[in-house]
Parts: sequence; C-alpha cells; structure tokens
Amino acid sequence: MRGMTTWSTHEDGKTQACILRIINRSSRRIKALWVGFNAEETCYLELEPGYARPQQTYNTHVWRIRFADTDALVGEYTGPSAVLQVQQDGSLNVSSWSGGAPSPRPEWGAYCKRGEALGIEIWSYDCVDARSVHIAEHIIRRMLEESPPDVVRRLAAGGACVAIIGRHQFTTDIPAHTFLRWAEGGRDTDTTTRGLGGTVESPTTSCGEENLLMEDDRFYPSENILVHEFGHAVMNIGLTAEDRATIKQLYGKAYSSDMYDKGSYIMENEEEYWAEGTQAWFDATIRTDVTSGVNTREKLRQRDPGLAAMMMRAYGDGSWRYPSDSPGIFRMRAPQNQHDSNAAAADPATSKPGSPKTAAIAVAAAAFGATGTITLSAPSVEENMERARLAASWSGSGGRGPGWLGAIPGICCLPGPRRGGPGTDATPGGLVAVLVTRSNGCGELVAFGSGPGQGPGLVGGLDGGCGIALWSALRGVLRSHTPHATVKMS
Repeated sequence: MRGMTTWSTHEDGKTQACILRIINRSSRRIKALWVGFNAEETCYLELEPGYARPQQTYNTHVWRIRFADTDALVGEYTGPSAVLQVQQDGSLNVSSWSGGAPSPRPEWGAYCKRGEALGIEIWSYDCVDARSVHIAEHIIRRMLEESPPDVVRRLAAGGACVAIIGRHQFTTDIPAHTFLRWAEGGRDTDTTTRGLGGTVESPTTSCGEENLLMEDDRFYPSENILVHEFGHAVMNIGLTAEDRATIKQLYGKAYSSDMYDKGSYIMENEEEYWAEGTQAWFDATIRTDVTSGVNTREKLRQRDPGLAAMMMRAYGDGSWRYPSDSPGIFRMRAPQNQHDSNAAAADPATSKPGSPKTAAIAVAAAAFGATGTITLSAPSVEENMERARLAASWSGSGGRGPGWLGAIPGICCLPGPRRGGPGTDATPGGLVAVLVTRSNGCGELVAFGSGPGQGPGLVGGLDGGCGIALWSALRGVLRSHTPHATVKMS
C-alpha cells in the first residue's frame, strides 16, 4: 500500500493487468474508488456487508476503500492481483491472490475465433455447433446492414465481438466473463444469465447456443438474446457520447411521463430501455410483459417516437425483421406456477408475480428426446434467470459499472466503467421431478432421478430410477404455450 499522495499511472514495461477481489466482512457498507491519473477519486462499486466483488484493473493503478456512510478511509492499495478484505474492526487486510481461472474442460475443445461479420469476430469453444456460429454472423450482419458506417467502424475498432455459450456451459465459462465467478452475495451470474452485453472496456457480447439455434431453449424461447445483448454493445461502443446522452434524456422523459409501466423491465435504466427497444426494432421478441406491450418496430414508433429516431440513427430503417429468416419460431415458456398462468391470461402486458399461494404440487416432466429419456433442467435455475436480469443492479446503485470487464453496481448486462477509468487501454441424463409451488409462489424442484444427470445448476448427479414411462404423458406441462408474466433477465 502507498500513501495518500499517489495516483494511477501507466508505465511501459511495468503496467500489467491484474484483478482485485474486494470483500466486505464489516457491518457497514463500503465503496471502492479508483484514483485517476489526475488524483481524483471515482467510485466504481459499493458493497453491502458480506458481499465480495472482483475488480479488474492494472498493477500501477491506485484503489481506495472507504466506508460509504462517513467517507472515512479504510485503506489504499496499488499492486498485483490481491484480496482486499475489510475486517469487522474496520481495518483493511491485504493478501496475495493469483486470480487464476479454472481450466476449461477437455471435451470443450479450444476457445477460438469461429466466424466474423463486418469486422465483429465470433468466438466459442469447439464444442459449440457450427450452425449457431453462422446464425450469429447472420444476425450481426442483418442488424448492422443499414447502420451508418461510423457506427460499424466504431464497433470494429473497439474490438466488439460475440462469444457463444455452449448449451452445456455457463456464462462464466466464457473467458471474458470468468472473473464473475469470484463474486459473493447478490445475483449469481451462472444461474441468472445466458448472455451479457459488450462495453468499451469489455467488448465481448455473449449469448447461449440454444437460443441462437432455437432448439431446446428452456430459458428464452420467446426472444432472441443476441439482438438484445448486442444492442448493448451498439449503444456502448458503436454510438457516440452525445448519442448516449440523448438516450439517457429520452429514458428520463419516458420514465417521468409514464410512457411505459414503471414496473416493466424497459424502465429499469437507460441501458435496458435501449436494449429492449432494439429487440422491438427488429421484432426479436414476442413478449409484452417486460415492455408494456411494445415488441415491434411499429409499436415502438407509435409509443416512443424519440427512441425510434435513435434506433434509426443506430440501425437505419431496413426491412429485416428477426422472424423473417430465423431458424425456428418463438414460443412462450411454460408458466412456473398457477398464478403465472392466471395473471398472464388476464393481462400479459402488465401482470407480475403476486400474492402468496398455498403449497400446491404439480408434476413437471420434459418431452422425450431422441434417446427416449426424459430430460429436465432445474426450474429453480430457470426461475432465477426469469426473475431478474444481470442488467439490474447488483448492489442497488446506479450509474455505469465498476470495472475493466464491467459489472457490479449497475446496469446493462455488465457495463464497463466510465471512459478513461481503471481498465481503459442440462446435460444429458434424464430425471423426473415434481415442481412444488412454495408459499411465496416460486417453484421448487423435487427430483427423483432416472440417470446420472448433470443438470445445469442445482439439480445434477442424481441416480436411481422411478419409472420414467409413468411420467411421459405429462410432458405437455412444460410444452405449454401459455404466456407468462414475470420479470425478464438476460
């Protein structure tokens, strides 16, 4: 640690990327501030007691930890990767940390460039279906085919790229997002996301293979996630600071005028306002519950002409719509509980999860696959992904995110920091389950197991059998096309 007269520097041959893991073991809220090249402090994250967050930075950059309520200094650090832990007594303990990521599984193959569209590279592990790579290329080309050259040029020059998350992988298996595994408290990335948006400091946009292929998508079968997440990249990297300021003003106007239901996801912040608008611009969703009914270009023009004008600034006004050449058709996810069914039927555009229910048991079993084995992902994982998006604030603060790879107090499917900040420069294996609706209205999976499943999240490794054929007639439970009214997340 250094004295209080220091500031961040960049030194050729000495400055190297590193990661700080900031942990709050005290009973008070803390904040981490980057000390800029001009010695000014900029807050990049705030942590509640018991929370931890990774912060990517450089070994010649200065960080200060302060208590949020009094601004009192806890400590300061400059150096290689380390764990900065605020103790119960208010002191700062610093320990060395490699910051190393776990090795990828051998069966995934190599992580490499698989394609490219208009200078936007497409990356994935070898295990990802080549068809999804071609689809991603196609979507990027079509989204940008009518964009002004300066937008496309900034995207390519800024290193904007797309990473495809394999259907049996998690979001943090993508190298650019691995650091999120080191967070504690708040939202869990791997059970609440199947895609993150690119930023200036972390230009990788990710999305799930299953969503691109529109095959066995248990999470977002009613929308295209790449259109949403790449929309973030267009705003963060492709547009100018003036454009972003205009979008922020439009968001504020829409919020204050009740243009949309304030509880809908499009009103979460200006970043989601833009990304949801991007989906509507390309008809890339059939959901209405997260946008107060605006899910097409024409509806957006009618409801929000200001945002529509900015869409034209970014994407032009071409004829392409996602459903015109998509690999499949959208479908609504099965409701997680009876309340979702009733509320959606009543008013899918505005209804939300509501009053507690008495416990009720419903059997949930997925359709047979090619092997004749019932496969089922964990509804608790799906529910987490559906209840909230990583774009929502991790720690309750607003503003742009906290680090070189973006993230935590914030917004926008992992936004990066302010420019000039510290980082500039269900696998096979069947199982049968009972979905129990808890008193809070959320589903809980009780699994009986029919094989060595390794489901994507909380249910896996179960063995034993319970008569699969008995449950096959109930496969329609998870194939229902009934609309659901829940908060969105991707």
